[in-house]
This record gives sequence, structure tokens and C-alpha cells, in this order.
Amino acid sequence: MKIAKSTSFLLILIASISSTSIQVLAQNQNKQATLFENIEKLNGNDMIERLASQRNEFNKNRKHANLPKAEYIINRNNLTIITFNGLDYYVKNNRVIGIQGLNLSDEALAQITEKLVLLDSVQYCYSEKSNVDFQNERLFLLSLKMLSTTTRDIAALAKTHNPSLNVENNVAKMRLPNVDKISGISTVQSLVQLNK
Repeated sequence: MKIAKSTSFLLILIASISSTSIQVLAQNQNKQATLFENIEKLNGNDMIERLASQRNEFNKNRKHANLPKAEYIINRNNLTIITFNGLDYYVKNNRVIGIQGLNLSDEALAQITEKLVLLDSVQYCYSEKSNVDFQNERLFLLSLKMLSTTTRDIAALAKTHNPSLNVENNVAKMRLPNVDKISGISTVQSLVQLNK
């Protein structure tokens, strides 16, 4: 009799704990679903291609086309996942706050942010300027190419046997394009000159 009472007490206890656990689990899943529904997901490579093709399409049909709208790629206030070359960059408040699959220090993330935000700001600025002065168009397209190349280089660094360490050690060595220095004979030449 004592065994039957203790067994039934144990079963009732397990059932009540399981019921409570299921309710808590369902609430947590709803919170996570709400959190992830608010995250914007973008394909950075597609954005770069779209901005370049809009500019090229405008050039072909200058008389009948609307001016392409300047658009930031990295500059995001809300949490956004931007995918470049298979890497998911977590961006918030105009900063790269993480890259999925990589455990990076704040210093490495700051260096990546510096490079990408500079190139993003430059492409935005040259996009606006090229709507007024078509000579800036080439600089706009080159800044898009540099942004694409920089993200491709980071993706290449992440494809090693120890990607976090490789990105950590080599991101500081990546040269930052000196996109604003216009000197010498050709503005295109000065755009691709690199800082040390």
C-alpha cells in the first residue's frame, strides 16, 4: 500500500513538473520567435550587384530612367543579418557586432566595422554625387567593388581550419583603401591607392 501511494505521488509530481516545463518552454519559444521575426536578413552580395546594375541601367536609359536612389548596405540601426560570401554579419547601430561561426574579439570586430562602414559610407556618398556629377559614377562603382572585395577577403580568411584565429590575426593586416584621397593624374588611380 505504501509503495502504491508513493508511486502515485511520484507520478503526479512528474506530471505537474512536466506540464510546467512544457508551458515555460512554449513561452520561451514564442519569445525567441518574436525576437527573430524582428531581425532583418539581407544578402549583401545581391545588394551590391543591384546597386551597380541600377546605375548601369540608368546610364543606358538616361533620358527615360529615374535617378538611382543612394542606399546604405551596412548602416543599420536595428539588428540586421547581412550575408556576404556565405558569412552572416550581425550589424546593429552601424557596427558589426558579430560574424556567425567566428569568435572574434571586440578589437577585431571594430577593425572589420571600420573598414566596412568606411566603404559603405563612401559608396553612398559617391552614389549621391554621381546623380549630380556623372564623373563620380566611376568612383561609386569602384567603392562597391572594394566593399565586395573586402568581404570576400574576410570570407577567405574564415575558410581555414581555425577561422576565428585566422580572421583575428589577419584583419588588422588588411589594408584600408584610401578612398577620399584624390591626387595625381587619375582619380581612379588615387581611389585604389591603399593606406599602410
